[in-house]
Amino acid sequence: MITLRHILRAIGLTLLPVALNATAAQPQRDYATVSAKAERFFKYQEWANAAAMYEIMMEDSAHVAGTYSSAIAVAGMRQLPDYQMSVFERSQKNLVPMTKVLDGVREVSFSLGKASLYENFLQLLLKRHPWLGRSIDKQLLDYYIFRRNGKGIVDMSRIMLSTAPGNTSYLNSLADGLILQGKYDEAVNAYRQTLAMDPNNMTALLALGNYLLISEQPDEALPYLRRANAIAPSPYIAELIIQCDRQ
Repeated sequence: MITLRHILRAIGLTLLPVALNATAAQPQRDYATVSAKAERFFKYQEWANAAAMYEIMMEDSAHVAGTYSSAIAVAGMRQLPDYQMSVFERSQKNLVPMTKVLDGVREVSFSLGKASLYENFLQLLLKRHPWLGRSIDKQLLDYYIFRRNGKGIVDMSRIMLSTAPGNTSYLNSLADGLILQGKYDEAVNAYRQTLAMDPNNMTALLALGNYLLISEQPDEALPYLRRANAIAPSPYIAELIIQCDRQ
């Protein structure tokens, strides 16, 4: 005789494998599809939707630097500094190189025509994580050099020189920034400081030679240009020397 107990047992025996198969058959989230959606939302500036996709991508693949960079830039567009910091800190916990994240933020910001997003994020990092100061200061200096921002170049060069006074690269960038600000005498002094430490520094030699020639001081320009030509002869420097001789 077939009882209810037999029926339930039979149903239980047949349902178990079906249930397991159903679980196994559930579709897995496809990273490429989510990434494509993120790109589409980003393209049409649907920032909240793009941010949601980046959250999924960071969860599914925690070591892709570009995802963190895009999420930070988008958060900047939405004026969410706390969220920017949260994303950055997650990237560091997952051992994503900081320079890769920052380079990505710069690239995304520039692609949007919003270079200030990158600058603002660096300033935010400097404020929230002052122990990163040296690395962030260098990033800011490179950014200001790229943007030809005289004041920014001078300010950051002086900060870098405060802990590395013998660094001729920072002295040269200081001089470049001073020139952009129209402070030519100070710039000349900075280049001369470079040459006092590195007499064969081509950047300083050519900068001084050119400046003094343009300033109608050929006799002062000539020694710098001749030294530069002795180190790395070129038709360009030779022509400048000829111009000095003509004046």
